[in-house]
Amino acid sequence: MSLQISLPLGKKNSVKNLVFTILTREYPLKLIELTNFIRKRYGKAVTFQAVRKATLELVEEEVIIRKDNAFSLNKEWVKESKRVIDELYQSVYEEKLLPKKIDSIGKEVSVFTFNSINEILKFWEDLIDDWFKSFKDGDYNINCYQAAHSWEALLHPDRENNTMEQLKKKKIKSYTLLTSNTPLDKNVADFYRKIKIKVAISKSSSQFDRSYYVGTYGDLVVQTQYPPELVKELDDFFKKNKKLEDLDLKELSDIVNKKIEVKLSVTKNLNMAKQINQSILSQI
Repeated sequence: MSLQISLPLGKKNSVKNLVFTILTREYPLKLIELTNFIRKRYGKAVTFQAVRKATLELVEEEVIIRKDNAFSLNKEWVKESKRVIDELYQSVYEEKLLPKKIDSIGKEVSVFTFNSINEILKFWEDLIDDWFKSFKDGDYNINCYQAAHSWEALLHPDRENNTMEQLKKKKIKSYTLLTSNTPLDKNVADFYRKIKIKVAISKSSSQFDRSYYVGTYGDLVVQTQYPPELVKELDDFFKKNKKLEDLDLKELSDIVNKKIEVKLSVTKNLNMAKQINQSILSQI
């Protein structure tokens, strides 16, 4: 029995779904070849006109592409579909990360406690997503980020790229400042430039800058300070891993998932966000 893939394109055995299923395994095919496949392999009495109509609808929907009167799946559509399904899977099957503890300081500031810096990153990403969803034309559209090492670009490059795509769609201006300049940090900076982020490296030897991570999202300020133990482990990792092809991602994953209490503060204050932005932009 052959595997048939069904999409929300109508009934399971609709001509549209059958055309799609055939093209997942054999391509490129012309209309007459598609028609014969449906008739012989699936035993479905279809007209050439019906196959043509279904195929052209898939072309219009950018599911398949046409070249020299033959049809194939659109690889860009496949890639985007995978991204959407991956995000849907996470949304449906993975629980939203909840902070261990929340301490409110007045109406503007909340302090969250987590058990690892990777937990912080996931919560941080949720905050960014919420900002995207609520962002409207005319809102303050500056996003600045300062980090000693942007390790998330190494472990989660797809997520970083997708985040930047959302920024561009909303016409948000994004800037990143790295305060370490190892060869690996420079590679991370190159990655950010390729996804159209303005980035600069301004080396700092201060203990504070080596541990301080801050991001602004409109009037929202998100910041944390890594414990000295993690600062040293990340510094050592970035110093000894000089080339991307030699990266030990398992070691990096162990560092960022290490069980250690870390606090994250979230402040809603436009003036504070603008002051932080000015400080970061002055170094870019």
